[in-house]
Amino acid sequence: MHNKVVAMQSGKPFVPASLEAASPIQVSAKTGRRPGPLGRALIRLDDAVGTLEDWFLVAAHAAIAGLVFLGVLVRYVWNNPLTWDQELIVALFTWLIFVGAAAAIRHRMHIRVDLVGGLFKRPAFRFVTWISAAIGTLAVMALLWSATLNFTEVLGALTPMLEMSQGVLDGALPVGLALLLLHMARILVEHGAAAVFAGELESLQ
Repeated sequence: MHNKVVAMQSGKPFVPASLEAASPIQVSAKTGRRPGPLGRALIRLDDAVGTLEDWFLVAAHAAIAGLVFLGVLVRYVWNNPLTWDQELIVALFTWLIFVGAAAAIRHRMHIRVDLVGGLFKRPAFRFVTWISAAIGTLAVMALLWSATLNFTEVLGALTPMLEMSQGVLDGALPVGLALLLLHMARILVEHGAAAVFAGELESLQ
């Protein structure tokens, strides 16, 4: 009863614990900026691509687990090891890494170690967040350009066991970087420059 009286006397509204623990980026989805038509189209595209991305990651995980189990089964139960399973597992795992890296930034699962992050909270230094986002974007674009060149050069090379194009493996990097740029653009439009490379538990306020 005493607790109820104190709560009524206080003018501070009650905030659920789940909202208090939420990331400032997550909270800003309710109170943040309102994107224009192009921004809304970008968000819808990112949502659709993100759904496909998540399903692919689930399927790749399941396929790798199934292939590993099958390889162990035929090797130690039937004494007839496969010759192609490792190559397919490596291909799937390569795609899993780079598509997963793009999905991680969409789900705010990357971490950032920032030595001068405290300065970004001051209005006079907010421009630094835009410089950081611009440098990061240029770095990803440079990697994408290099990865695309490498992809075109290895298309004619074949893997030893399955004799599939080496581009099947090397194509994971440019695709993952392109997805990364898409997710970065969505975060920039929806939450601003400070949130582009922010992690889930990082405070931006």
